[in-house]
Amino acid sequence: MSNPKPKIEDKFNKEEAVQWYANNRGLYKKLSVKIHNIISEVIEESPIIVHAITNRTKEVESFKNKIDDPKYIDPIKQITDLSGLRIIVYVEDDLKPICEILENTFHIDASNSLDKSEELGTDKVGYRSIHYIAYIKEERLDLPEYKKFKDLKFEIQVRTILQHAWAEIEHDKNYKFNGVLPPEIKRRFKILAGSLELMDREFNSISKEIDIISQKVSLTDKKDDLKKVEINSTTLKSFLNTQLKELIKNGMVEASFNGKDAELIKELHQFGIKTLNDLQEIIPKDLKQNIAASYESRGYTLLGITRHIMIIKNADLYFTKCWNKKSWARFRYESAILLRKYIDLDRIISKYGVGIGPIAY
Repeated sequence: MSNPKPKIEDKFNKEEAVQWYANNRGLYKKLSVKIHNIISEVIEESPIIVHAITNRTKEVESFKNKIDDPKYIDPIKQITDLSGLRIIVYVEDDLKPICEILENTFHIDASNSLDKSEELGTDKVGYRSIHYIAYIKEERLDLPEYKKFKDLKFEIQVRTILQHAWAEIEHDKNYKFNGVLPPEIKRRFKILAGSLELMDREFNSISKEIDIISQKVSLTDKKDDLKKVEINSTTLKSFLNTQLKELIKNGMVEASFNGKDAELIKELHQFGIKTLNDLQEIIPKDLKQNIAASYESRGYTLLGITRHIMIIKNADLYFTKCWNKKSWARFRYESAILLRKYIDLDRIISKYGVGIGPIAY
């Protein structure tokens, strides 16, 4: 850092400390952005999906107010959250793999890092979050763009969406929630905090059950077993992901229903498809081969392919009982190439008024 640190005697000079931070805040701001980019790239390479990653750099005024705390003898060394990152995950089971990623990516100052849940103890509820104090590893500091960040520490917070909601409420309303409260309000306050913790655990439990269902479907290929599996968003996606695994891996198929899974399931039911076995029985054996052959610039989606399967099996049934023209009205060019291998597409286009063009489902 270019600016000399203020001299520390019995007590630091506040004005010098504030001026030091004002002069160096730009460096910490660059650090926040760099760490954000590193974390985003590493998590992107993992199977974990996070809700949000944000960064912030402490404002000079905030630094000025913080160092009024008598515990700070040398704030430049003691304050380790001048640069801060926050990772918000969906459920509690996502916390551990994210923490493992962070521990493998950065040096962790274990003595200053903590899990706020453990700090609460067994008989209290309230703010819960994992706080890491970290710094960049030597191998990265050897790169020219990172050398200037040597010895600079930063804070990373990891929490679930509901933990984040509670933290934001508690932070914004801190002046109301602190101090001596009437017993009834204090009791309701604790009930609310406990309810959010229970909700967090219930979301986590539901997420586990969905994962178990998905895993069972992905491992099931026997006809009798598939007959027992009713179609819903989870089972349908897991089944199609397994069936089209290579096409998805090669980028020819996007593993998405474009937010229309409820609409698609309704169409399947109208078509007479209620179980995964019903769907498996109408999938053409050469479908994957023909999808690959008709692929051009844009990939298919699980939504489009499932509709193709129904159209290939019985186009008239699909267009008379299932089709919603307001939802989609055109075949993509690639879809037309694929469907012509199975049906008289020109007859369908003429009879039902379906178009062909770049905009489709």
